[in-house]
Amino acid sequence: MPVISGFYGALLALLGVFLAIYVINHRRRTHTGLGDGGDAGLQRAVRMFGNFAEYAPLALILIGLFEMNGGSRTMIHVYGAAIVVGRLAHAWGLSTSAGESIGRLAGMVLTFVPLIGLSVQLLMLTASKAIG
Repeated sequence: MPVISGFYGALLALLGVFLAIYVINHRRRTHTGLGDGGDAGLQRAVRMFGNFAEYAPLALILIGLFEMNGGSRTMIHVYGAAIVVGRLAHAWGLSTSAGESIGRLAGMVLTFVPLIGLSVQLLMLTASKAIG
């Protein structure tokens, strides 16, 4: 059973709900039902959630597949923690600035490096079995 993946999945789900509530609160404050209504804060909030939704599911799928294929427990935790911290950092960075920020940079590094690492390690674990 992918127990470690479940742990990180739960953390990411809570973060996703928090980001969705953040968007909802901005929408209520600006009385904006769809889109961003030209409000810069709402636009950033929508992108915070959107960016999370674009990367978190892929990361979680890869973490789960890595765990189910016998990946190192330590590396599962390293990748999972990096993704969670990366998504938090990115959201924080985008909440403070629409431009470049250390939070956004750290968030993307802490997302891309684990995605690449997981992909490479999964290829190494599964290639011989997949090809036959």
